[in-house]
Parts: sequence; structure tokens; C-alpha cells
Amino acid sequence: MKKKLFLCLTAFLAVMSTGCMRAYSTYTVNDDGSLTVTSKTGITKEFTDQTGGNTDPNAVLETLEDGKEYYTKVETQTGSAAELIDSPNVTINKDIFYYKIDTNNDSSTTDPQAQDIANAIANSIYVKLTVNLADDIVDTNANLKEETSGKTAAFDTTFIGSSWYAYTARGKELIAADTTAPVISNVNDGAYYNSLPDIQFSDDTVVANTTINGKAYSELNITNGKNVVTATDINGNSTTVTFYTDLAAPVIKGIKDSRVYRGITTFYVKDKVALSKVTLDGKKQKIKKSNLVKKGKYKNYYKYTIKKKGKHTIIATDGAGNKTKIKITIR
Repeated sequence: MKKKLFLCLTAFLAVMSTGCMRAYSTYTVNDDGSLTVTSKTGITKEFTDQTGGNTDPNAVLETLEDGKEYYTKVETQTGSAAELIDSPNVTINKDIFYYKIDTNNDSSTTDPQAQDIANAIANSIYVKLTVNLADDIVDTNANLKEETSGKTAAFDTTFIGSSWYAYTARGKELIAADTTAPVISNVNDGAYYNSLPDIQFSDDTVVANTTINGKAYSELNITNGKNVVTATDINGNSTTVTFYTDLAAPVIKGIKDSRVYRGITTFYVKDKVALSKVTLDGKKQKIKKSNLVKKGKYKNYYKYTIKKKGKHTIIATDGAGNKTKIKITIR
């Protein structure tokens, strides 16, 4: 099942407009622990007519509570929370709902799938979220009081704090008793990766904050090289993992593939993150300070020399497993 953005705003945010959109979501936790998400999205008839946009054949024209006519569409899906909500900022189960609101609207540093509320505010989109847990809610900061009672809590963008939350009595007990740090999975401490790892976060109760390199967690904030990712739960228990990404293969200079050279031949090797191994005809070459070039054109490259005539194969490998291979002939 395809993962959904938290408030299903992707299609709307492709159209940069002001005050012409509304989004409603209802999250219901079922008896078996699965989640049913009903999303209703609307765009004003006035905006659609003005822009000459195509109306979805499944859309319904109706008047919403602000008195304007909207083309609306409703979609319902049922699955696990992990399948339906693709955001580390959201926790929902039978007893706990928690959404850390990221109001940083800098799209260059924040992952859009964890930024729906910020995008909604910036584009004057009204968003309403209704949450139904498995038992009566005893603690919530839901602002729509007239719609909040029993198992239901309702929020909208007329109230923006650092989070929206709702807990049952059991949920509050679980949170109070949580002394276990969050789990950061799909990435190992000290490991190297040649592609961006699909990092996942989990906790016994609520992962309240996730960061990467000191910024709000987003794949956009993963750097080529050293990365430090931290997850902190609602009680302050914290886990940190340090990993390295190396997306480019090592560079070999001074020689070119399939070329013929005469006499003693020198080549230079460098990697942007961490050079792991250099082999010449299958024999491992030493990577040591004494053959590191200190100045000039090849500064910070490792220098190697081939004296023997014949065909040679040079392979340079970095910590993430990226390889560069060159074959030459010396006569």
C-alpha cells in the first residue's frame, strides 16, 4: 500500500494559491490496531473557474462551512499507521496520538512529508484533523472543544502549538513509565552507505523529536560524509547514531583507462569521504601518510608508482563499497 502524506496536501501544494483550499482528515484506530484514514480535500469553484483547471470527474460541488463552493473529493484507506503515515513527526495507536508540528517552511531544508501544517499556513490552507482512539481521551490540547469528547479529539489550523496530542488513561500511564530510548533502524552506527538509508524511528510511546546534523530530520539534510541522527522520546530518552554516506566512487588521476604508458608510471587516488582500499593487480597497496601528497595539483591524493612493464589493473574502493577500476599497459 502506498504511503500517504500526513494530511494529504501534496496535490494542493503543487498549486501555489491563497485561501482557495481546505483539507479534512479523520484518523480512526480500529479494534485490531489498524488505522482508517478518511481524507476530504476541496478547492474552490471560483479558483477552478478562474484558472481554467480541469475538474476531477469524481469531485462533488458543495458549500463548506466558510460559505464558499468547493469541488471536494473523499478518499478512505485502511492499513497500519506505518503504511498510511510517512512522517517521523506522527505517532498514533489505540491510546496515543501525537503530532509534532514543524512550522519551519524552508523547503530547502525540511522534508515536505513532515511539513504539511507549515505548508498549509504558508498557503492559507485550512486544515482540520479529527482523531478517534480506542478509549476515552483524558488529556488533549484539541482546540475544537465542541467536537472533542469521549474517544474523539478535533484540531484545526486556527490553533498552532508545538504539537497536537490526545491520550487515553492507558496512554498517559505508558508515557509516564517509558524509560526506554527510541530505536533508530535501517542504519548502523559507524556504517558507510553508498545511497541514502531509509531511516526509521520507533519508541515504546512517542518519538517527540528527530534531528539530523542538528537540523529537523529530513533526507534533504543528510550530507555526503559524516551524519549524526538523534531521536528523542517525549520523556527525554534519547538515541544517537553516527553514519557516513559516500555517494561517489574514488577518483584516480594521472592515468586513464585503456591507455598505454612508457616507463615508470605514477597515479593518484582520492575519495571525498574515506578511501578504504587500493589494489594493483589484485595486490593491496598501503594507504598511509607517507604517500599522501601535501601540496600541488594532487594535494590530498595518495600517490602510487608502477615500475613493472605489462598489463595492470588498478581498483580503488571506498568505505561504502563504491569502486573505480582502470586498466593500463606499460611498455
